Amino acid sequence: MIPTPAWVSYEPQAQIIGRQVRRMPTWAKDGWRVTPDRFDALCRTDPYRPRIVVLNYPSNPTGLSYTADELDALAEVARKYRVILLSDEIYGKLHHEGKHVSVVPRYPEGTIFSGGLSKWCGAGGWRLGIFVFPSCLRWLLDAMAVVASETFTSTSAPIQYAAVCAFQENEELDQYLFQVRRILGSLGKKLATTLKEAGVHILFPHGGFYLFPDFIAQADHLKARGINTSVELCERLLDETGVAALPGYAFGRPPEELTARLAYINFDGKKALEAAGHISADKALDENFLQTYCKESIIAIKRLCEWVNPNVA
Repeated sequence: MIPTPAWVSYEPQAQIIGRQVRRMPTWAKDGWRVTPDRFDALCRTDPYRPRIVVLNYPSNPTGLSYTADELDALAEVARKYRVILLSDEIYGKLHHEGKHVSVVPRYPEGTIFSGGLSKWCGAGGWRLGIFVFPSCLRWLLDAMAVVASETFTSTSAPIQYAAVCAFQENEELDQYLFQVRRILGSLGKKLATTLKEAGVHILFPHGGFYLFPDFIAQADHLKARGINTSVELCERLLDETGVAALPGYAFGRPPEELTARLAYINFDGKKALEAAGHISADKALDENFLQTYCKESIIAIKRLCEWVNPNVA
């Protein structure tokens, strides 16, 4: 079972090996999150009760995450029905307040943890991922290792050395993460506020670097311009403004739902990190900082808002 909106490759990866995939829609009113009541109802009443449920938090594409209480409740349901949770926490260290919590200690016997270096280390080309299995699923770990051994021979030596450094206590990396969270948190809040002021339905991100706006309030205006689906929305947005976004349809949402994913890291991260390092840790990164070092993202959101709602201009 894959709650949607969801990262695009979960479903095809399951289909490659012939597994049945069920989508479980989530809703903005629930923070685009699985609720324990709906999870329980699905397990209790669906003849194809899920065996594995994929959770991704902070989420790509929404930027939203779960609280400790929410994970406690989901873990209780999973334990009740003996469902395996595949917990993809690759954006966990990019929780904007550094307060990421995991379902693993709440349901250790039935959770597979997934993570990696590429996101939180800002190392997109250093594709080292990790899985942590509970001891009772050793048989599954062994089977996965067999498949992996036929897919790649070994991780390159430079990546192995980088991983050794990344997974040890490291004051330099801690400082790096503090500044990254600081920048992404300030920028995400700024962009979400701009969208909200333009009348766009948006939830403020908890982590990562994504926004998932819903343009339902602009639906009539967009329909009058011949835009009826999220794919048409993103194609026209790119053609007419130069702003790139991915349609909600790509993440498992209905085609007529006018949602889209925005990634807000199209700025010079090195310059932003250096500048943030000269600002006292107890001070917020203000408007001037964002306009100076993250202006590309701010300009893009303003263009989007003016395009989707001309009254904003």
